[in-house]
Amino acid sequence: MGELLLCSSELASVPYYVESGSLNVYSLEELCCYMQLNIDLIEPSFMDEELICWLKKELKLETLSSQLKKIVSEGGSLTEFVTALVSACSYCTREELYGMQEKLQEFENKSETECQKIRADRFLEKGRYYMSQTAYQKLLESPEVSGLLEGNIYHNLGTAYARQFLFEEAAKCYEMAYERNQNPASKQAKEAAEQLAAGKLPQAQEEHISNFEMPQTVIETWKDTYRKSRR
Repeated sequence: MGELLLCSSELASVPYYVESGSLNVYSLEELCCYMQLNIDLIEPSFMDEELICWLKKELKLETLSSQLKKIVSEGGSLTEFVTALVSACSYCTREELYGMQEKLQEFENKSETECQKIRADRFLEKGRYYMSQTAYQKLLESPEVSGLLEGNIYHNLGTAYARQFLFEEAAKCYEMAYERNQNPASKQAKEAAEQLAAGKLPQAQEEHISNFEMPQTVIETWKDTYRKSRR
C-alpha cells in the first residue's frame, strides 16, 4: 500500500487475501490501513469466517477472533465488526475510527440497491471515476432500478464519463437520464457534452454546468486540454 507500518502484533506467515481490494495483508495493522483507506468497499461479506480463523491461526489473536465470532453469531452489524478490528490495534486514531463508523452506519437499514448507489456516489465524489462508472453500470442492470432513480443514475454515470473526457459516452448517458427524470440539468449536461465531443467549448453553458456536478475547475481543465490539442 506504499506505506511503512509499525506492527505491534505478529506477522502472518500466510497472508489473508482481501478480495475487494485484490490485496494480501500480513498484519492487523495492514488490514486496518486497508479498511481506513477503502471503507467504501467494505461490505457485509467482509464479516467472513475465513478472516476470523486467519486472525486466530496466523496472528494468534484468539480474544479478537472470539469477539468477532460472537458479533457474527449474534447478528451484529458491519460497523460493530469493523470497530472491533480497528480497536484491537493502535493504527487508527479515535477520530479516524469515528469517521469510519459514520460512513458504515449510512449503509445500515438500507436495501442492497441503496447501498450500491451510496458507494457509487462516493467513488464519484472522491474522483475515482472508473470505479464509479463500473458501480453505476452494475446498478443499471438491477431490475429494482427504474424511473427517476434510473435517470439519476444515468446522469451520474454521464458525469463519471465526462470527467474521464469521454464526452460522447457522457452525452448518451445524459440523454438517457433526461428521458427518465425530465431534469433540465440532464438536458443541459447533454448539450455541453455534445459540444465538447465535437471539439467546441460550451461557452454559453458555463453557468448551467456548475449546477449539475461539473465544477468550473473541471470545465477549465477541459478547455486547457482543447487549447493544447490545437497548438
